[in-house]
Parts: sequence; structure tokens; C-alpha cells
Amino acid sequence: MSFVHRFWPPLALATVLLAAATGCHSLGNPGDLTSDSLLKAAKPSPDAVTLDIYWARTSVDDQAFAAELWQSVEEDRLPVEVRRSLAEYGLRAGVVGGSPSAELMQLLNPNGQAPASSQLASLSSAPPKVTKRMKQIGLGQRLELQATDSPREFTLLENQDHQLTGRQFPDAQGIYGLKAVSRTSDRVQVELLPELHHGQPRMQIRPSGPGMVVQQFARDFEGFDDLRLSVDLAPGEILVITCLPESAHRLGGLFHHTEVESYVEQKYLLVRLAHVPEPANLAAEKNSYWPWK
Repeated sequence: MSFVHRFWPPLALATVLLAAATGCHSLGNPGDLTSDSLLKAAKPSPDAVTLDIYWARTSVDDQAFAAELWQSVEEDRLPVEVRRSLAEYGLRAGVVGGSPSAELMQLLNPNGQAPASSQLASLSSAPPKVTKRMKQIGLGQRLELQATDSPREFTLLENQDHQLTGRQFPDAQGIYGLKAVSRTSDRVQVELLPELHHGQPRMQIRPSGPGMVVQQFARDFEGFDDLRLSVDLAPGEILVITCLPESAHRLGGLFHHTEVESYVEQKYLLVRLAHVPEPANLAAEKNSYWPWK
């Protein structure tokens, strides 16, 4: 008895010989996936919401345009104490509801062109004036928005006991933590928290849920709870945040100033609630005021 017949069962041997005779072939088109397929298309979570996230850049010196833009922004949608804290750190925020103003359309469409996607913008040598990212997140899911282009040394000026003090942060980077916290039939509570990440990454223990922790490689960070933005958005409404003038050494400067070809530009972050699951109002998807899908 040969070695092959001794150690290979007849059925397995026949399979090997058949494969050798026919050669190696790639699988063809398996056809359309059905409900019985082993591989099924991923389905979004039933509580997931869709957000359009825009970063738009303007001249840091064009305060006349900024004044016109803020006339159509509802800052009173945020509590007074939150607005006061934002101003102390060089930040300004509010909500745009209804049809967008001419200034907002100009901000998001400065050259008569639709915003570039974030992926294409990263491959471009010259950064576009506006980038757009569409993201679907479930309730409670955290999304990090990188506000600072790259880490840098940063001195944060703060008012403590009516005195101006400074804190030094090596390799500082501004991050916005974004969450969709809860929803009603036609509104979603969106939360935005400014965080200052700094230093070199190291192994740390972080909370990952109720009574749970996880060990991960991360940098130190400081969250500013007094600046936490929590707003209820209807489909089509936009949360807007940017910096105040003269905010270079405050959070506003770190998060919303960027250097382009040796001069400084101001950045606006806009988070638009684009879609919520049924039975919420889906009219925002068909809003004729918004040419970009």
C-alpha cells in the first residue's frame, strides 16, 4: 500500500485528485445576496442617527462676516452659564434652525462648489475651504472630532480667582467628543465636549462602561465639563461652534485657528442633524435649501 493510500481516506483522496485535475480557479460572481446568504449586508442600528459634519475656514480678520453670520444663529438655545464659560475660553456656539442664511450658505459654499469629503481633502496638497463628513452613530456612541491639525506646544490662559494664569501643555491637541445622547419622536439630544489631549501616549486604564475599565495606549487629556454643549436638534438644524477674536492662547485659538501658507485662518465646526429613524420627521432629507446630500 502506497503512502498516499495509507494515510488518506478514499473520499479525501478523490477530492484532492479532482482539484489537481481542474486547477485553481477564482470564484465567480456569487449573485445577489439573499436573506439566506452567509454574508449579509450590515444593517444600521434602529436608533442610529445621521450627522453631517462640516469644517469651514474663513479669514481670521473678517469679523464683519462673522457678525452677519451670528445674527442668524440662536445662541439662546444654550444656557446662559454655558455661554459665559464658552466666552471665557474664547469660544462661541449656537444653533441654526429653519432655512440657512446667505452668510451660512457662503460659509459652506464659498466658491460655488460642494464641500469636499474628508477623505479627498486629506489627499489634497492645498486644503479646501470646506470639508464634509457624513457619520451615522447610535445613541450613546462617542465620536472624536479632531480640531487641531497636529499636536503643538500650547499655553492655556485661564481666569482663576479673578487672576489670569497660564498652564503649559506639551504636544497639545484639541478634540471634540461628540455623542447622540437621547431622542424623542422628532428630536435628538446632541452633546459636544471640548477636550485637550496632551503629552506622549502611554498605557492607561480608562472606564469603558458601568463598573468596567479597559487598558489602552492613550495620551493624557482634560475635559472641560463647564463647556459641555447639550442641545436638542430637529432634523435640518445645525450646531455651530467657533472662536472669538483675540483667543490665540485660549481653547478657542487651539481648536479653531489653523495656519495655512504662513497665515492664520479661523475654523467653524457645524454639526447638522440630517436623518433620524422613524417615526421622526424625515423632511430634512428633502429640504430644497440644502443642495448637498
